[in-house]
Amino acid sequence: MHVIPFSPPLMGSNQHFQTISGHLLAKVPGYMPRKVGLLNERAVIPCQDATGDRLLVYVHRFMEETHHAKPAVVLLHGLEGSSESVYIVKMAERLLRAGFHVVRMNMRSCGNSLPYARHPYNAGLTVDLESVLDFTREHISPEIAVVGFSLGANVVIKMLGEDREERTRQLRQRGSLSKAKKRSRPAADVFVAVSPPLELIKSCQLLDSPPCRLYQHIFLKDIKNRVRHGKFGHLNDLERELKHIKTFFEFDHRFTAPSAGFRGALEYYNHCASGLFIENVQVPGLILHSRDDPMIHPVGWDDTDWRRLPHITAELTRHGGHVGWIAKKHALFPDRRWSDYRVVQFLCEWRDCLT
Repeated sequence: MHVIPFSPPLMGSNQHFQTISGHLLAKVPGYMPRKVGLLNERAVIPCQDATGDRLLVYVHRFMEETHHAKPAVVLLHGLEGSSESVYIVKMAERLLRAGFHVVRMNMRSCGNSLPYARHPYNAGLTVDLESVLDFTREHISPEIAVVGFSLGANVVIKMLGEDREERTRQLRQRGSLSKAKKRSRPAADVFVAVSPPLELIKSCQLLDSPPCRLYQHIFLKDIKNRVRHGKFGHLNDLERELKHIKTFFEFDHRFTAPSAGFRGALEYYNHCASGLFIENVQVPGLILHSRDDPMIHPVGWDDTDWRRLPHITAELTRHGGHVGWIAKKHALFPDRRWSDYRVVQFLCEWRDCLT
């Protein structure tokens, strides 16, 4: 199938314009759907570990058809996002129109799932996504795809490329005494990763650099509130601790890494970067990345030998920003969201091969 290449609007190729404009368009009347899908159900799914935490997902079924009539797509947001993020809602709307069931997942303690979990998510916590995919396969459709954005894309690739031992490590770090279950088939049949951080150390350095100060400020403000909600445990002098956190590296070193079972940020980054797992991914997939992404360093992309992964379609555009790709208007994407068009086109080709 012919792919329409990404073409930014006139005077709209700047990386920060591309990164921010999608969120600004959400303020335009009529741009966001009033209601996503025909059937909107909430499901609360227990986590596999011993914490007692639960995951909140939103299920949208494509019309009232017979059980398992259509493939399902699970959508996973990025850093400090949720099932309500603009790119998640718009993608869900487009997938539903294309004839897929859709599941919008909240990572642990994100969005409306905040009251359901006492512990935070992280870039390497894949067992939660596995639980949602298993729920989707059992209750919605036997054929499932997963689409991850940014940090969520890292989780998707890592999950599909890691082994049982790594999943067992995650469970035991959170108090479980049992091993991760053996899998007879991959958790998902196909995947899409949008703006994935294949390498985490340099991407963190980029996010902590002066050009990204605005993004850093917004994300740190949100994630510090997660600490205040007690998701990283009890602290005697909470505000003093948070006051001294000025960068993402400092936050990950002090909070994220220990909560995930690592001795520090560098060990956390070196263990959880999806680029370490991508060669073990066996299912077909699409990976989208922009060379001018202001938050994700391209070193992970450049260090990957894509020729050794013929089942993965890797597309690198010159412009597009981070989870951006706001394009010139086209009949196939009148809302200007080129990446949504490309992802749905890819998934439709996969679906058509099932019949």
